[in-house]
Amino acid sequence: MRPAAPWRNPIINLLPPSHCLSCGAQVDAATCVDNKEDDKPASGDVTVCLYCGHIMAFAEDLSLRELTNEEAREVAGDKRILAIQRARRKQYDS
Repeated sequence: MRPAAPWRNPIINLLPPSHCLSCGAQVDAATCVDNKEDDKPASGDVTVCLYCGHIMAFAEDLSLRELTNEEAREVAGDKRILAIQRARRKQYDS
């Protein structure tokens, strides 16, 4: 028997409550796309709002902030971000 795919049993990291900078949805948890046990969000890590798809970064206190211009260039076309956006579209368009 093969182990379960990591996206079926995600490791959920609880966060101090914050709000999406675009839609205002409360964000109080995050999962890592690589699903590593020791991979908790840190300052500068990029995240995607699952409600509206807005791409943001974690601040020092793990609240959310807008990406810098340099960060936005770095994540443009990132396959992981694109996969998240495709999954969101599939979920919300059906």
